Amino acid sequence: MNGTLDPTDIKILNLLQQDARLEIRQIAGLVHKSASPVHQRIRKLQEQGFIKGYVAVLDRVKIGMPLLAIVQVRLSTHTSEALQAFEKQAARLNEVQLCLHLSGVNDFILHVAVRHTLAYHDFLMQHICNQPNVAGVQTCFVLKECKNHGPYVL
Repeated sequence: MNGTLDPTDIKILNLLQQDARLEIRQIAGLVHKSASPVHQRIRKLQEQGFIKGYVAVLDRVKIGMPLLAIVQVRLSTHTSEALQAFEKQAARLNEVQLCLHLSGVNDFILHVAVRHTLAYHDFLMQHICNQPNVAGVQTCFVLKECKNHGPYVL
């Protein structure tokens, strides 16, 4: 592999997106290859960065973090230092599940998971609004997740 994907690689990636717990021999059977070459392909896909990692997707409600806030943040200055400082701060916060740097009116969108609205208020005041470069914040609360962690179509 030299950074491009062949049909077998694509099948392997699609299978792993559906269930990353599949065993090598199961994947090998599904792509009609033997286990050793499939294991080597997966290792190369990891080394080349096609596979960034493996995670367990938890149920926020069951772990006591039922409130998901979508937070739009606008900064007052847009120097690379200011943007990087905000990114680093967001990355350190356990409540932040996703941080996206955007084009347009808002500079960042955060997905923030907390126990309840009072916890969100505390998070917002202590970790977002007190940042010197934050010019504005707008929050929407998720009523229902209709699709979560959809696979990429390859």
